[in-house]
Order: sequence, then C-alpha cells, then structure tokens
Amino acid sequence: MPLPASFPAIGSTITAVGIPLERIETLVPTPGVDEVLIEVHASSLNPLERKLADINFLDRAIPSPLGFDAAGVVATVGPGVAEFSVGDRVMAMLDPTRDGCWADRSFGYALARTWLTVKIPDAMTVADAGMLPVAFLAAWEGLHGHVQPGDTVFIPGGGGGVGHLAIQIAANALDAGRVITSTGREESMALARDSGASDILDYREDHLTARVLDLTGGKGVDVVFDATYSEASFVQSARAVRPGGKWIVLGVGPGKTTRVAETQSPVDDILASKAASHINANVLRYFTDKAFAPAAIRQHLTDGLRHAVRWYEQGKVRPHAGVRVQGTVGDIDRALSALHSGRRTTGKASVLFGPAA
Repeated sequence: MPLPASFPAIGSTITAVGIPLERIETLVPTPGVDEVLIEVHASSLNPLERKLADINFLDRAIPSPLGFDAAGVVATVGPGVAEFSVGDRVMAMLDPTRDGCWADRSFGYALARTWLTVKIPDAMTVADAGMLPVAFLAAWEGLHGHVQPGDTVFIPGGGGGVGHLAIQIAANALDAGRVITSTGREESMALARDSGASDILDYREDHLTARVLDLTGGKGVDVVFDATYSEASFVQSARAVRPGGKWIVLGVGPGKTTRVAETQSPVDDILASKAASHINANVLRYFTDKAFAPAAIRQHLTDGLRHAVRWYEQGKVRPHAGVRVQGTVGDIDRALSALHSGRRTTGKASVLFGPAA
C-alpha cells in the first residue's frame, strides 16, 4: 500500500503546560542517510514524554509529537541503507530531540536512526517490542560494565518500568549474586519477585538503609542503581553502598530531580566518606551533549538493543505491561497524567496503534 501523506500525531502544541495533549496533523517524513521510516504499531509511556510536554527542556520545535519507543514495520529506507528492508519487523528508540511516533486512531510514522533500530524475532510480540527500547537502554546504561558476576546489587523501585527490567538484567543476564529491591504495593512486590529479586523491602515500613546493611552483614552493596528520581531514595540508597562501591543514578541525579529547581543534596558527601563512585547513567546526553560524538556511541547503543532482543529470546528479560492503553489522544493523555500524578503503573504502560484503536 502507498504511504499516506500525513497522519494524526499526538503531542503538545504549547511550551509551558503540555497537558492536555492534542492531535497534530503531521506529514509523513522521508528518511535520509542512516535512517528508516517505521510504521509504528506499538509504543509505551515514559516519564520523559510528560517532562517534555511540561517544560520542553530539549527545545523541541512546537508543535511537538511525542512518543519515543517505536515498534512496527519498516515502511521505507533512506539512501544507502542495506541492513533493513521494507516490511522488516523492528523496534527502535527514537531521537527525543525530533518528532515522536504517537498517533490518534492511526498507525504512527517516525524516522529512526539505523543504529537505534534492531530487527525483532517472530517470538517477540510487537507490544513487548514497543515497551523495551527506552527503559531497557536506561537500565543497560546503568548496569552494563558495572555489575560483575556475584555482586550484590540494590535497585530501588523494582516494580517500575526501568526497575523491573534492571532486576532482570542484573539477576538473569549479568549473574549478580544477590539483587535487593524496594517497592510499596503488593503488585509491585510480585513483579519484582517474578523479575528475579532476592530480597524485596517495603519502603513504606522498612528503614531501607538499615535493612540493606542487615542483609549484607553490615558491609553494604557492591552496586546501587537508583532510577527513582527521588531525593529521599537517593540519600537512602547512597548510605547502603559499601566502601569503594558504585552508586549509579539514572538521569541528572541528586539535587536536580525536577529539572526546574536545584536543591542541596548530601549524596556526594555520603559517597565521598566511603570512597564510593558516583556514576550518572543518562541516555539523553548522547542526543544533547556534543562531547558524545555519534561515532563513539553508535555501537554502544546498538549493542544495548541487540542484547534486549537476545535476552528476550533467551527468556532472561521480558517487559511487563501493567496497563494497556489505546492509541487515542484521550487515552494517552489520561494515562500520561496518571503516571505523572504518582498513580504509578506496575511495569510499563503499553500503547497500541491502528485504525481500530
């Protein structure tokens, strides 16, 4: 079938307050060098989309279609692209400085860089593929090269979108000796347990630092990966790392959790007192910081997505859909608002697109 000239994308048309989202009639783009055009059948919700709708901290052009997880089929390829063909089933992380893929009662269309795109096997559903790229790469960035076989790892927020994948990566793929996590709801605890956590703490009742130290005989953990975006969690998890260990945080880190205000944080002093490392895992920097030249990052990110596929096929990593959202302006808007308000989804929020949505 011929490609449509345009499609009804979903995103923000204003810069200050991005909710409610709106329908944006958007031209179907033409891929350039090292690009493919994906007809998008599935995606997911990430905190990134809400933050961009609210404050547009990446200075994206307005109107601004959102949605940076993409799974579907290759609709056309750019000049010289040989590794992908029309009709290939693929998943990709889209460049968050460019247009996203969400669509209103239609398939979405989005350009993806070839090095952020991988073919998916028949065994992987398009819904699962749509939940993996952004969250998996965040967990990959935080754990790969840092967790060694036998390590004790603490991953707060183990029932969340990044957290449950991080537990699986650490426990099932990187051979951590013990994975400790914390969460608060029964369904989140069940997901953390199914994901491979050895010990699950209730952050509402347990004194986390004391409990983690107790579980490790007073030593602390070898590696912390904190993807909670919570200053209170940062302080507790920093106190749980062993002397000389690694404290890894997703995003910009302590004192900067809102992106619009900076506060004084004790985390660096806590880590310095233990000679522990402070490591920021921030996938967005690869798209915004010119110090990270594309040649230096392409293989790293491609390897991450290829591992996502390989570990999925091996049964080591599987995304969990806590809620399934229809691809409409209203449904996505409500689900994104719920995510932002603290009514957190266990695992990921899967979004499916198509004329019947």
